[in-house]
Amino acid sequence: MRTLITVREPGSDPFPLVVDGDRFSDPDDGPIDDEIATGRLFALSGLADSHAHLGLTGIGEMAGISEDEIRENSVRNAWMQVEGGVLLIIDKGSSSDVSLEILDAPPTERPEASMAGRIIAPPGGYYPGYGHEVDEAGLVEAVRHAAGGRAEWVKIIGDWPRKGIGPQANYGADALTKAVEIAHAAGRRVAVHTMAPQGIEPAISAGVDSIEHGLFLSGDDLPGLAARGGAWVPTVLGAEAIIEMLGADSTGGRLLRRGVDNVRNLLPEAERLGITVLAGTDLAVPHGKVALEAIRLHELGLTAGGALHAVTTAAHDYLGIEHGFSQGKPANAVFVEADPREHLPTLLNPRIVIRAGRIVGR
Repeated sequence: MRTLITVREPGSDPFPLVVDGDRFSDPDDGPIDDEIATGRLFALSGLADSHAHLGLTGIGEMAGISEDEIRENSVRNAWMQVEGGVLLIIDKGSSSDVSLEILDAPPTERPEASMAGRIIAPPGGYYPGYGHEVDEAGLVEAVRHAAGGRAEWVKIIGDWPRKGIGPQANYGADALTKAVEIAHAAGRRVAVHTMAPQGIEPAISAGVDSIEHGLFLSGDDLPGLAARGGAWVPTVLGAEAIIEMLGADSTGGRLLRRGVDNVRNLLPEAERLGITVLAGTDLAVPHGKVALEAIRLHELGLTAGGALHAVTTAAHDYLGIEHGFSQGKPANAVFVEADPREHLPTLLNPRIVIRAGRIVGR
Protein backbone atom coordinates (compact mmCIF):
# COMPACT_ATOMS: atom_id res chain seq x y z
CA MET A 1 0.00 0.00 0.00
CA ARG A 2 1.46 3.32 -1.15
CA THR A 3 -0.22 6.35 0.43
CA LEU A 4 0.51 9.86 -0.82
CA ILE A 5 0.87 12.65 1.72
CA THR A 6 1.96 16.26 1.55
CA VAL A 7 4.69 17.28 3.95
CA ARG A 8 4.91 20.88 5.15
CA GLU A 9 7.53 21.23 7.86
CA PRO A 10 7.59 24.51 9.82
CA GLY A 11 9.52 27.05 7.80
CA SER A 12 9.67 24.92 4.63
CA ASP A 13 7.72 24.60 1.41
CA PRO A 14 5.33 21.65 1.06
CA PHE A 15 6.31 18.62 -1.02
CA PRO A 16 4.78 15.20 -1.82
CA LEU A 17 5.97 11.98 -0.19
CA VAL A 18 4.69 8.43 -0.06
CA VAL A 19 4.17 6.15 2.92
CA ASP A 20 5.34 2.83 1.54
CA GLY A 21 5.23 0.13 4.21
CA ASP A 22 7.28 1.33 7.17
CA ARG A 23 9.38 3.76 5.10
CA PHE A 24 8.92 6.88 3.04
CA SER A 25 9.44 6.67 -0.69
CA ASP A 26 9.35 8.91 -3.75
CA PRO A 27 5.95 9.42 -5.44
CA ASP A 28 7.52 8.42 -8.75
CA ASP A 29 8.62 5.01 -7.48
CA GLY A 30 5.30 3.33 -8.29
CA PRO A 31 1.52 3.63 -8.44
CA ILE A 32 -0.36 5.45 -5.66
CA ASP A 33 -3.01 3.44 -3.82
CA ASP A 34 -4.38 6.09 -1.47
CA GLU A 35 -3.98 9.75 -0.56
CA ILE A 36 -4.35 11.71 2.69
CA ALA A 37 -4.95 15.45 2.42
CA THR A 38 -2.30 16.86 4.74
CA GLY A 39 -1.30 19.95 2.81
CA ARG A 40 -2.93 22.43 5.19
CA LEU A 41 -1.27 20.80 8.24
CA PHE A 42 2.25 21.13 9.63
CA ALA A 43 4.42 18.01 9.72
CA LEU A 44 6.85 16.88 12.42
CA SER A 45 8.87 13.67 12.76
CA GLY A 46 7.13 13.00 16.07
CA LEU A 47 7.18 14.16 19.65
CA ALA A 48 9.60 12.68 22.20
CA ASP A 49 9.05 12.00 25.91
CA SER A 50 12.53 11.77 27.40
CA HIS A 51 11.52 10.84 30.94
CA ALA A 52 8.71 8.32 30.61
CA HIS A 53 7.73 5.31 32.73
CA LEU A 54 5.56 3.11 30.56
CA GLY A 55 5.10 0.58 33.36
CA LEU A 56 3.24 3.10 35.52
CA THR A 57 0.22 5.35 35.15
CA GLY A 58 0.90 7.36 38.32
CA ILE A 59 3.20 7.67 41.33
CA GLY A 60 0.61 5.96 43.51
CA GLU A 61 1.24 2.67 41.72
CA MET A 62 4.86 2.50 42.86
CA ALA A 63 3.93 0.82 46.15
CA GLY A 64 3.57 -2.88 45.49
CA ILE A 65 2.99 -2.93 41.74
CA SER A 66 3.20 -6.45 40.30
CA GLU A 67 5.12 -7.54 37.23
CA ASP A 68 1.88 -8.41 35.46
CA GLU A 69 0.59 -4.90 36.14
CA ILE A 70 3.79 -3.44 34.70
CA ARG A 71 3.31 -5.50 31.55
CA GLU A 72 -0.33 -4.44 31.17
CA ASN A 73 0.45 -0.78 31.84
CA SER A 74 3.30 -0.79 29.35
CA VAL A 75 1.15 -2.00 26.47
CA ARG A 76 -1.67 0.44 27.21
CA ASN A 77 0.57 3.43 27.90
CA ALA A 78 2.73 2.80 24.85
CA TRP A 79 -0.34 3.13 22.65
CA MET A 80 -1.47 6.25 24.51
CA GLN A 81 1.89 7.79 23.65
CA VAL A 82 1.48 6.95 19.97
CA GLU A 83 -2.05 8.38 19.87
CA GLY A 84 -0.66 11.57 21.40
CA GLY A 85 1.95 11.86 18.68
CA VAL A 86 4.84 10.70 20.89
CA LEU A 87 6.88 8.47 18.59
CA LEU A 88 10.04 8.29 20.71
CA ILE A 89 10.41 7.72 24.42
CA ILE A 90 13.33 7.41 26.76
CA ASP A 91 11.96 5.23 29.54
CA LYS A 92 13.84 5.97 32.75
CA GLY A 93 13.22 2.70 34.52
CA SER A 94 10.91 0.54 36.57
CA SER A 95 10.89 -1.74 39.59
CA SER A 96 11.51 -4.74 37.32
CA ASP A 97 13.17 -5.56 34.03
CA VAL A 98 9.85 -6.91 32.75
CA SER A 99 9.17 -3.34 31.63
CA LEU A 100 11.67 -4.02 28.83
CA GLU A 101 9.32 -6.59 27.30
CA ILE A 102 7.47 -3.77 25.55
CA LEU A 103 10.42 -3.72 23.15
CA ASP A 104 9.08 -7.00 21.75
CA ALA A 105 5.80 -5.35 20.68
CA PRO A 106 5.47 -4.48 16.98
CA PRO A 107 6.77 -0.98 16.16
CA THR A 108 3.29 0.00 14.96
CA GLU A 109 1.97 -0.47 18.53
CA ARG A 110 4.54 1.52 20.48
CA PRO A 111 6.93 4.44 20.14
CA GLU A 112 10.59 3.95 19.34
CA ALA A 113 12.01 3.27 22.79
CA SER A 114 15.39 3.66 24.47
CA MET A 115 14.95 2.19 27.93
CA ALA A 116 16.38 1.67 31.38
CA GLY A 117 15.40 -1.43 33.27
CA ARG A 118 15.31 -1.88 37.02
CA ILE A 119 16.09 1.35 38.86
CA ILE A 120 19.08 1.30 41.25
CA ALA A 121 18.95 2.96 44.70
CA PRO A 122 20.21 2.23 48.22
CA PRO A 123 17.94 0.96 51.01
CA GLY A 124 16.05 3.98 52.32
CA GLY A 125 17.11 6.02 49.30
CA TYR A 126 13.94 5.73 47.21
CA TYR A 127 10.42 4.39 47.40
CA PRO A 128 10.67 1.32 49.68
CA GLY A 129 11.13 -1.92 47.79
CA TYR A 130 11.04 -0.27 44.38
CA GLY A 131 13.91 -1.29 42.14
CA HIS A 132 17.28 -2.82 42.95
CA GLU A 133 18.35 -1.76 46.44
CA VAL A 134 22.13 -1.78 46.91
CA ASP A 135 24.46 0.19 49.15
CA GLU A 136 27.50 2.02 47.84
CA ALA A 137 29.69 -1.08 48.06
CA GLY A 138 27.32 -2.95 45.78
CA LEU A 139 26.72 -0.18 43.24
CA VAL A 140 29.34 -1.19 40.69
CA GLU A 141 28.19 -4.80 40.58
CA ALA A 142 24.56 -3.72 40.25
CA VAL A 143 25.47 -1.47 37.33
CA ARG A 144 27.53 -4.23 35.75
CA HIS A 145 24.49 -6.51 35.91
CA ALA A 146 22.15 -3.85 34.49
CA ALA A 147 24.57 -3.03 31.68
CA GLY A 148 24.73 -6.68 30.66
CA GLY A 149 21.06 -6.85 29.68
CA ARG A 150 19.02 -5.35 26.88
CA ALA A 151 18.47 -1.96 28.53
CA GLU A 152 20.30 0.92 26.84
CA TRP A 153 20.25 3.02 30.02
CA VAL A 154 21.18 2.52 33.66
CA LYS A 155 19.05 4.63 36.01
CA ILE A 156 20.46 5.54 39.44
CA ILE A 157 18.72 7.53 42.17
CA GLY A 158 21.30 10.12 43.19
CA ASP A 159 19.59 11.71 46.20
CA TRP A 160 16.54 11.25 48.38
CA PRO A 161 15.12 12.79 51.60
CA ARG A 162 15.54 10.94 54.91
CA LYS A 163 12.98 11.44 57.63
CA GLY A 164 14.22 13.92 60.21
CA ILE A 165 17.39 14.63 58.23
CA GLY A 166 16.34 15.96 54.84
CA PRO A 167 17.79 15.24 51.39
CA GLN A 168 20.98 13.20 51.26
CA ALA A 169 23.23 12.01 48.44
CA ASN A 170 22.72 8.29 47.88
CA TYR A 171 26.17 7.56 46.46
CA GLY A 172 29.49 9.39 46.58
CA ALA A 173 31.33 10.73 43.55
CA ASP A 174 33.95 7.94 43.54
CA ALA A 175 31.35 5.17 43.54
CA LEU A 176 29.29 6.88 40.84
CA THR A 177 32.39 7.46 38.71
CA LYS A 178 33.25 3.76 38.79
CA ALA A 179 29.64 2.89 37.99
CA VAL A 180 29.62 5.22 34.98
CA GLU A 181 32.89 3.72 33.72
CA ILE A 182 31.38 0.23 33.88
CA ALA A 183 28.24 1.31 32.06
CA HIS A 184 30.12 3.18 29.35
CA ALA A 185 32.46 0.23 28.79
CA ALA A 186 29.34 -1.82 28.03
CA GLY A 187 27.99 0.84 25.66
CA ARG A 188 25.24 1.98 28.02
CA ARG A 189 24.21 5.47 29.12
CA VAL A 190 23.68 6.50 32.75
CA ALA A 191 20.83 8.71 33.97
CA VAL A 192 20.86 10.04 37.54
CA HIS A 193 17.86 11.34 39.44
CA THR A 194 18.72 14.41 41.49
CA MET A 195 16.13 16.82 42.89
CA ALA A 196 18.17 18.24 45.78
CA PRO A 197 21.48 20.11 46.05
CA GLN A 198 23.26 17.10 47.60
CA GLY A 199 23.04 14.92 44.50
CA ILE A 200 24.37 17.37 41.93
CA GLU A 201 28.13 17.31 42.59
CA PRO A 202 28.51 13.50 42.62
CA ALA A 203 26.53 13.16 39.38
CA ILE A 204 28.38 15.93 37.56
CA SER A 205 31.77 14.70 38.79
CA ALA A 206 30.99 11.16 37.67
CA GLY A 207 30.26 12.29 34.11
CA VAL A 208 26.75 10.84 33.87
CA ASP A 209 25.03 11.13 30.52
CA SER A 210 21.74 12.63 31.64
CA ILE A 211 20.71 14.68 34.63
CA GLU A 212 17.10 13.89 35.52
CA HIS A 213 15.31 16.84 37.15
CA GLY A 214 18.53 18.65 38.09
CA LEU A 215 16.68 21.39 39.94
CA PHE A 216 19.85 22.51 41.68
CA LEU A 217 22.29 22.53 38.82
CA SER A 218 24.39 25.69 38.90
CA GLY A 219 25.66 27.94 36.17
CA ASP A 220 29.13 26.49 36.82
CA ASP A 221 27.86 22.99 36.01
CA LEU A 222 26.45 23.88 32.60
CA PRO A 223 29.65 24.39 30.52
CA GLY A 224 31.00 20.97 31.50
CA LEU A 225 27.69 19.30 30.76
CA ALA A 226 27.62 21.02 27.37
CA ALA A 227 31.22 20.12 26.56
CA ARG A 228 30.67 16.39 27.06
CA GLY A 229 27.36 16.33 25.19
CA GLY A 230 25.31 15.64 28.30
CA ALA A 231 21.53 15.94 28.48
CA TRP A 232 19.29 17.65 31.01
CA VAL A 233 15.67 16.63 31.51
CA PRO A 234 14.18 19.20 33.93
CA THR A 235 10.71 17.59 34.32
CA VAL A 236 9.39 20.81 35.82
CA LEU A 237 5.76 19.68 35.72
CA GLY A 238 6.81 16.67 37.78
CA ALA A 239 8.50 18.89 40.34
CA GLU A 240 5.48 21.17 40.51
CA ALA A 241 3.17 18.18 40.98
CA ILE A 242 5.24 17.09 43.98
CA ILE A 243 5.10 20.62 45.40
CA GLU A 244 1.32 20.48 45.17
CA MET A 245 1.26 17.05 46.80
CA LEU A 246 3.58 18.04 49.66
CA GLY A 247 2.14 21.51 50.12
CA ALA A 248 3.84 24.71 49.03
CA ASP A 249 4.67 25.67 52.64
CA SER A 250 6.11 22.28 53.63
CA THR A 251 9.86 21.83 53.95
CA GLY A 252 9.97 19.75 50.78
CA GLY A 253 7.63 22.08 48.95
CA ARG A 254 9.76 25.13 49.70
CA LEU A 255 12.92 23.27 48.61
CA LEU A 256 11.43 22.20 45.30
CA ARG A 257 10.01 25.66 44.66
CA ARG A 258 13.53 27.06 45.00
CA GLY A 259 14.65 24.39 42.58
CA VAL A 260 12.03 25.34 39.98
CA ASP A 261 13.00 28.99 40.34
CA ASN A 262 16.61 27.92 39.74
CA VAL A 263 15.57 26.08 36.58
CA ARG A 264 13.94 29.31 35.38
CA ASN A 265 17.27 31.06 35.76
CA LEU A 266 19.29 28.30 34.07
CA LEU A 267 17.22 27.43 31.00
CA PRO A 268 18.22 30.43 28.84
CA GLU A 269 21.91 29.83 29.57
CA ALA A 270 21.57 26.09 28.90
CA GLU A 271 20.04 26.90 25.52
CA ARG A 272 22.79 29.41 24.75
CA LEU A 273 25.47 26.82 25.54
CA GLY A 274 23.85 24.19 23.36
CA ILE A 275 23.05 21.75 26.15
CA THR A 276 20.63 19.05 25.06
CA VAL A 277 17.55 20.06 27.05
CA LEU A 278 14.86 17.39 26.75
CA ALA A 279 11.17 17.36 27.63
CA GLY A 280 10.00 14.57 29.92
CA THR A 281 6.75 13.93 31.78
CA ASP A 282 7.75 11.68 34.71
CA LEU A 283 4.09 10.74 35.32
CA ALA A 284 3.05 14.35 35.98
CA VAL A 285 0.62 14.27 33.06
CA PRO A 286 -1.06 11.44 31.12
CA HIS A 287 1.03 9.46 28.67
CA GLY A 288 1.05 11.19 25.30
CA LYS A 289 0.89 14.72 26.72
CA VAL A 290 4.58 15.63 26.83
CA ALA A 291 3.75 18.80 24.90
CA LEU A 292 2.54 20.22 28.22
CA GLU A 293 6.12 20.01 29.50
CA ALA A 294 7.40 21.79 26.40
CA ILE A 295 4.91 24.57 26.97
CA ARG A 296 6.06 24.90 30.58
CA LEU A 297 9.73 24.94 29.57
CA HIS A 298 8.92 27.83 27.24
CA GLU A 299 7.13 29.66 30.06
CA LEU A 300 10.23 29.18 32.23
CA GLY A 301 12.72 30.58 29.74
CA LEU A 302 13.36 28.40 26.70
CA THR A 303 12.61 30.08 23.41
CA ALA A 304 9.65 28.65 21.52
CA GLY A 305 12.10 27.09 19.08
CA GLY A 306 14.13 25.64 21.94
CA ALA A 307 11.04 24.16 23.55
CA LEU A 308 9.92 22.67 20.22
CA HIS A 309 13.39 21.19 19.74
CA ALA A 310 13.31 19.76 23.29
CA VAL A 311 10.08 17.87 22.59
CA THR A 312 10.90 16.70 19.06
CA THR A 313 14.22 16.31 17.29
CA ALA A 314 16.57 16.90 20.24
CA ALA A 315 16.03 13.41 21.61
CA HIS A 316 16.30 11.82 18.15
CA ASP A 317 19.60 13.59 17.53
CA TYR A 318 20.93 12.85 21.02
CA LEU A 319 20.26 9.12 20.61
CA GLY A 320 21.29 9.00 16.96
CA ILE A 321 17.85 7.81 15.85
CA GLU A 322 17.02 8.24 12.18
CA HIS A 323 14.25 10.71 11.42
CA GLY A 324 13.07 13.12 8.76
CA PHE A 325 11.04 13.36 5.59
CA SER A 326 12.95 11.86 2.72
CA GLN A 327 13.10 8.67 0.72
CA GLY A 328 14.13 5.66 2.82
CA LYS A 329 13.51 7.32 6.21
CA PRO A 330 11.20 5.62 8.73
CA ALA A 331 7.56 6.44 8.04
CA ASN A 332 6.94 8.39 11.25
CA ALA A 333 5.05 11.68 11.19
CA VAL A 334 2.77 13.87 13.25
CA PHE A 335 0.52 16.46 11.62
CA VAL A 336 -0.77 19.45 13.59
CA GLU A 337 -3.04 22.39 12.75
CA ALA A 338 -0.75 25.35 13.43
CA ASP A 339 2.91 26.22 13.13
CA PRO A 340 4.23 25.02 16.51
CA ARG A 341 6.96 27.67 16.49
CA GLU A 342 4.16 30.20 16.87
CA HIS A 343 1.66 28.12 18.84
CA LEU A 344 3.12 25.30 20.95
CA PRO A 345 -0.30 24.14 22.26
CA THR A 346 -1.07 22.80 18.76
CA LEU A 347 1.17 19.86 19.71
CA LEU A 348 -1.44 18.70 22.21
CA ASN A 349 -3.93 17.81 19.47
CA PRO A 350 -2.28 16.00 16.57
CA ARG A 351 -4.67 15.52 13.65
CA ILE A 352 -2.87 12.59 12.03
CA VAL A 353 -0.15 10.34 13.40
CA ILE A 354 1.85 7.89 11.31
CA ARG A 355 3.96 5.37 13.20
CA ALA A 356 6.08 2.89 11.20
CA GLY A 357 3.62 3.32 8.34
CA ARG A 358 0.48 2.78 10.46
CA ILE A 359 -1.89 5.71 10.07
CA VAL A 360 -3.70 6.77 13.24
CA GLY A 361 -6.55 9.17 12.57
CA ARG A 362 -7.12 10.93 9.26
